[in-house]
Amino acid sequence: MALKHKRLDFTTQPVCLSDKAAIAFSGGRTVPIIRDGETVVRDSWKIAEHLEERYRDAPALFGGDIGHGVSQAFNAWVDRAVVPAMLSVIAADIHERVDPADEGYFRQSIEQVLRTTLEETRAHRDEALRRLGRTLEPMQAALKRQPCVCGRAPAYADYILFSVFQWARVMSPHEVLGPEDPLCAWRERLLDLFDGFARNAPGA
Repeated sequence: MALKHKRLDFTTQPVCLSDKAAIAFSGGRTVPIIRDGETVVRDSWKIAEHLEERYRDAPALFGGDIGHGVSQAFNAWVDRAVVPAMLSVIAADIHERVDPADEGYFRQSIEQVLRTTLEETRAHRDEALRRLGRTLEPMQAALKRQPCVCGRAPAYADYILFSVFQWARVMSPHEVLGPEDPLCAWRERLLDLFDGFARNAPGA
């Protein structure tokens, strides 16, 4: 979504979770990664900073120094609070949809992170969904007053939060939001951006 926001053309290359050789060129073991000419950048936040610095004439992701700082704080909240809460809800569904070559790797790594089995996460999904709801309460309140996280129009903070809901949308058949939730209407608006770019990714 950040690349679309910057009006950049790009291609994507999916990789298996366990195929670390495929991303060794990045110097790390995780995605996302971009290769922009001769420059390789890993991690969503660092990628956004790179795009903002390199493509200054394109629409801004942060909107100045203050926006950069607030966006970084929001990114940390999404990483440390929203992602773990969502993972507890959809982990078992993800396991059913990963490449067969990744099933063992995914189970081992996710059960270590969650400190429980995938079967237990499925059994306690409703409880995890309630925890996710409590985590998202500040955003539900904010989006009653404005259409986007960033105000009148979406920018980086919207995209990083949306990425968690898109992850759930493509990996789990279960709905994580209520139809009357402000976040639900916001998610629909984000799905429609850029000629339905995100909506074109098939859901679970």
